Amino acid sequence: MLLKVHFTTTPLAAQEMARDRGGARLVWDQATLTLVQSGAVYGRMVRLPDQQILCSYERGSRVYVRRSRDEGRTWEQETAVAAFEFGGAANPEMLVLQNGWVLLSFNERPRDGIHPFTIKIAVSKDGGAAWEGGKLVYEAGTNSGTGCWEPAQIQLPSGEIRLYFANEKPYPDTTEQEISMVRSLDNGASWSAPQRISLRAGFRDGMPVPLPMAGGRGIAVAIEDNGIAGKFKPAIVHASLEDNWRQPFVGGESPRRWAALKVQLPDSVYAGAPYLRQFPGGETVLSVQSGEDRLNEGTLNNSQMVVYLGDSEARNFTGKSVPFPVVPEASGLWNALFIKGETTVTAISGTVINGVRGLWAIDGRLEYAGSTVRGRK
Repeated sequence: MLLKVHFTTTPLAAQEMARDRGGARLVWDQATLTLVQSGAVYGRMVRLPDQQILCSYERGSRVYVRRSRDEGRTWEQETAVAAFEFGGAANPEMLVLQNGWVLLSFNERPRDGIHPFTIKIAVSKDGGAAWEGGKLVYEAGTNSGTGCWEPAQIQLPSGEIRLYFANEKPYPDTTEQEISMVRSLDNGASWSAPQRISLRAGFRDGMPVPLPMAGGRGIAVAIEDNGIAGKFKPAIVHASLEDNWRQPFVGGESPRRWAALKVQLPDSVYAGAPYLRQFPGGETVLSVQSGEDRLNEGTLNNSQMVVYLGDSEARNFTGKSVPFPVVPEASGLWNALFIKGETTVTAISGTVINGVRGLWAIDGRLEYAGSTVRGRK
């Protein structure tokens, strides 16, 4: 039987009134803890038009997908999507297009010093069973100092696709890194030249995750920013729907950037690799891999997935919660979030649970003052 998931969106004004009452939190249900794939990392999930869930990930320097017909409790056999003869295929990120296709972007990372770093896409027109792959979106340099990384994409109501990525190619003589964006008006068949949307001069903006915000509140892009407070911290770069980065961004710091966390972590604490999503009712949810209270607070070594709740403008993130029981000597890396239902979010992490290293998932429930928002499930 086909399971249908329907979102009945609560108006943003009602969401904000509920937040004013206080007590918003995420409660993680350990009974839903599931191993998606042993030995895998960098997992991402989307809901297909038939309501099934598709998960992409890296394993053994290749990109794969697996499909679930029962809301993520079990997963079908994996399907290979991408490999790279001269290195690794990494950083898969999926988007279900308005026409029902699945667009998967990935990063080619050479190891021979000859071939370039690239951003490429693969497309599935049948829900992830078969893939047409290898279309070039962007080509960077041949070494890690001039590379490109971590693509992620959105589609606007007009049909335009925006693909964002971290880009070192423009800065061969420094350690700087910007966030670049390319556009497609034909479902990924062709792409524009790159446009810079974020740069903190002298620092490294990285790992962009774009979000078209509900209620016409613009586009928020979560990034890691090592120019806010010491080590990498999560930041939000924003554009209104009217502006939408149509005007060239010229040097300096993006004028629409803010620190994501309401209370900033100490300078010594690393909190990188952010991931941003929004509940249908308006609440935003942000994850980072955080060194806070871990063995090595200043690095990603031994960091764990931490999740915060924010408002409908992707601001004031607070209410720290930890989805996975990661032992001190392990880590939880390259994490993601998937909005599964009206008040349910799935956390996805490459970590070690009960001695098993792989891609793990767990469901969390949004609550206000100990109960779900009235009229929402």
